[in-house]
Amino acid sequence: MPPIDDPTLRLLIDAVLAIGIGLFIGLEREHSDVAEHQDPDGEVGVRPESLLGVRTFALLALFGWVTAYSGEANPWLPVAALVVTGVLVAIAAFREREQGRGLTTEVAALTTLVLGMLVHHQRAIAVALALATTLLLISKPWFRALVPRMRRVDLTATLQLLILLAIVLPILPDEARDPWRVLSPRRIGVFVALIAGIGYVGYVLNRLLGGRRGAGLTGLIGGLVSSTAVTVAMAQHARGTPAMVQPGQLATLLASTIMFARVLVVSALISPSVTKTLALPIGAMAVCTLAGALWKWRSLRISDGGESAKAAELELKNPFSLLPALTWGFLLAAVLVASAMARSAFGNSGFIVTAALSGLMDVDAITLAATRLAAASELDMDVAALAITVAVVSNTIVKGVIAWVSGGRDYATDIVKVLGGAMAGGLIVAVARALS
Repeated sequence: MPPIDDPTLRLLIDAVLAIGIGLFIGLEREHSDVAEHQDPDGEVGVRPESLLGVRTFALLALFGWVTAYSGEANPWLPVAALVVTGVLVAIAAFREREQGRGLTTEVAALTTLVLGMLVHHQRAIAVALALATTLLLISKPWFRALVPRMRRVDLTATLQLLILLAIVLPILPDEARDPWRVLSPRRIGVFVALIAGIGYVGYVLNRLLGGRRGAGLTGLIGGLVSSTAVTVAMAQHARGTPAMVQPGQLATLLASTIMFARVLVVSALISPSVTKTLALPIGAMAVCTLAGALWKWRSLRISDGGESAKAAELELKNPFSLLPALTWGFLLAAVLVASAMARSAFGNSGFIVTAALSGLMDVDAITLAATRLAAASELDMDVAALAITVAVVSNTIVKGVIAWVSGGRDYATDIVKVLGGAMAGGLIVAVARALS
């Protein structure tokens, strides 16, 4: 038997892949049909015969691939295949309409045909879309459980957030045109979107997972991006909903812990020497905030089963609050201008002042700047470490102020205690290290 050449082998692989896609989707449809006619004891009762089974789906996918391959010489063939398949699917839908069945299986059949065609042109995309199709098909129980719990405001908030992310942010110019060259509309827009988006994510996780687990994930995920944004978003939720006080505190403290770890990782990637100086004081601050987060986690675990917490969970308000996020966006712009003016007035000798001002809203920028300058021998290692520490302390103070002003006394008291203890611990370790 002569060896199979590469073009023929590729065609065979595509054909097998198309059949596999059809089998995968068809198995899901057949299993769904069986499950709907299963009694509580697990026995399958008499179920209506369907024209569209596993083998039909596999043949449809293969048919789609064959027509796409043949369509290179006969462009009308794929269109004719779609028409013929559409007629057959319409017959199946008409036959089963009296049984109260939906059109999901019929639409899935047409999708399978198109996916079979796509295998010939873009194999990877066809596989990805086939998996997405199967995921949508098996998600029926999830949507049945989710839809009754959704409110109109949930859909509206989701739409608003998508408009902000998909339409507004992309059209914002990235270039800063102010005299100080620091007010990038897109950078400020991203910060506003972060605050609004983290608040939305925290709301959704709270409704789906409960206060303790939802707040924990919000803090961990949000802390990777902006612990300040997490603090703002959680403070807004806590002021509007008393039941969100402890979950908000947990999210804020976890986000701060992640922020400390993030500073050490970023500095270590650029300048390990600076990280050695930072490791002990920043690490001590991280330990303090982590201990505070564990304290709040335990408190939430104790109160998780209370009826009052369950009732309060239903009182959560609009998850998407754009106006408060815009307010913080304007504040970020003011801080950026103040930082640029300080840098212009004091030059390199005012780097510490610049670090303090930059840390009011963000520690990543000053961490990157200081470690890069130190790695290039343009800034002393100790000065770079001090600048980063000042920025971290400045950011921590700001988060305490945000918690008090935006979240209220009940929300802020414990956060201020933990953050204050973290700063004191970091200062003690830094002084002890300097004296040793």
